[in-house]
Amino acid sequence: MNHPAVLCFGLALWDALADQIGVARTQVRSWTPYAGGAGLNVACGLGSLGVPVTLIAGVGQDERGTQLLQILQSHQVCTDYIQKLPYPTRLVEVTRSLDGEREFAGFYPADCLDFADGYVAFLEPNFTPKYVYIEALMLAFPQARKTCWQLVDWALEQGSIILVDVNWRPVFWSDQELAKSLTLELLKQVTAVKLTQAEAQWLFGDHGLDILQKKCPNLTHIFLTRGAQGCDYQIEAHRGHCPAFMVNSVDTTGAGDAFVAGWLHQWVTHGETLNCNAKILYQALRWASAVAALSTTAVGAITQAPTLSAVQAFLAAQPPR
Repeated sequence: MNHPAVLCFGLALWDALADQIGVARTQVRSWTPYAGGAGLNVACGLGSLGVPVTLIAGVGQDERGTQLLQILQSHQVCTDYIQKLPYPTRLVEVTRSLDGEREFAGFYPADCLDFADGYVAFLEPNFTPKYVYIEALMLAFPQARKTCWQLVDWALEQGSIILVDVNWRPVFWSDQELAKSLTLELLKQVTAVKLTQAEAQWLFGDHGLDILQKKCPNLTHIFLTRGAQGCDYQIEAHRGHCPAFMVNSVDTTGAGDAFVAGWLHQWVTHGETLNCNAKILYQALRWASAVAALSTTAVGAITQAPTLSAVQAFLAAQPPR
């Protein structure tokens, strides 16, 4: 593998998607597991797009953990920093609405308090990535939280650019106020963030770009995603909106993660040019939106992880903007 351009830190788990759509968790009769977790999704998305990428994550010493390793490797993700730990690999039960939207309903086994992903330790990488992706949900677990702070300190010392995905999932947190305070603390140490409209409302009491810049003036790259309504962005001096592509969405579980992978691909490709050229920046955002759209056309967050050629063909078929 080439020298990794991106280092990801986040969850690698199984999303058990309800086979019955549009019903409550208690009415679901059967579930189908798919590899997931934002860390895994972003890493696999990058690997599928040809970006050299490494993932730091924890999985169990069980069959589910072994299968996740195999899936990561099949997507060209470096797994040297995946830790196999003496705890179960997490499985998250996910219900789905009729329009493909999902809700994280609970964990399996339900009585398990300790999963492998929460015990991942910091192993100092032997390379310097240009970009570091951090899933803020890792702050929910004491050991992984410690690892997160160590990674932030290390990445800043290396001069890496850190992009944080808020990825707020209440079911992972027993204390929502702690979730908010820790997430805000993390955001104040980085320069790039991806968050949804609902997450902005939760953190700042508003969901506009102005409040984000006011509360976190250190943020130079803000991606405020609005699902089917697209993405508002503030990149250095450039502010705007990039519409989403209309596709036949089946499952939106990993759409936000796919958007991040698409953006990071463009960041690796164009570098700082994106900060000073509005046209190239907008085309990069369209690229990220295309990756997100294509990812929703099959069940499972990475089942339809787009390749370079698939994204290029999709964009070529779209009317110019």
